Amino acid sequence: MGVHIAIYDLDRTLTRRPTFTPFLAFAARRHAAWRLGLFPVWIAAMIGYRLGLYSRTSLKRFGMKLMVGDVGLDRLEGLGDEYAEARIRNPGLMPGVMAMVEDDRNSGAAMMVATAAFGFYAQGFAKRLGFEHLIATLWNGEEIPGGNCYGETKKKRVLAWFSSQRIDRAAAHVRFLSDSFADAPLLDWADEPFFVTSSESDAAKARARGWKVIDPLAL
Repeated sequence: MGVHIAIYDLDRTLTRRPTFTPFLAFAARRHAAWRLGLFPVWIAAMIGYRLGLYSRTSLKRFGMKLMVGDVGLDRLEGLGDEYAEARIRNPGLMPGVMAMVEDDRNSGAAMMVATAAFGFYAQGFAKRLGFEHLIATLWNGEEIPGGNCYGETKKKRVLAWFSSQRIDRAAAHVRFLSDSFADAPLLDWADEPFFVTSSESDAAKARARGWKVIDPLAL
């Protein structure tokens, strides 16, 4: 029997809310509270991204430099761990998705988080939720090596992991859950694609693509 691999997105799939902007506020508050005064600049930057003025990778790099500044990786990982603990408590996790996590874990699946979130805080979520593997956006203090772990880039990172683990894709059964249509490359690639949404219109679009749908708040 082939290996069973369960892959979960993080933001609004496992977590009830997105994680990056709240992390910026969390880190600024604990590391350099004066940076909270720059938050309106970050809001303006997000608007610029939505207008198509720059890439998501550029936006995230700007956010880190603006709201966090020059912080060593050890300090970032410490902040990220505190942040993950706080966010799991409030606003919490998606109960419907966490029920599937428990089923996958009990079945003996290899458990992975594959997310566009930065690894220095995503690892705190993965550790606490019992995921042994993590693919996430990288940060070296100045740049985002390899770009934002999003869309096709996320799929390439997952395929690279398969290669590094010497896993035969044909002999593996892959379940993937995400709330984002940007994850279509991985959803289409998975044996069991689950689209996470409470929206009837988004659910209809997902089903039209052949994906299963899960309401994240339903038990």
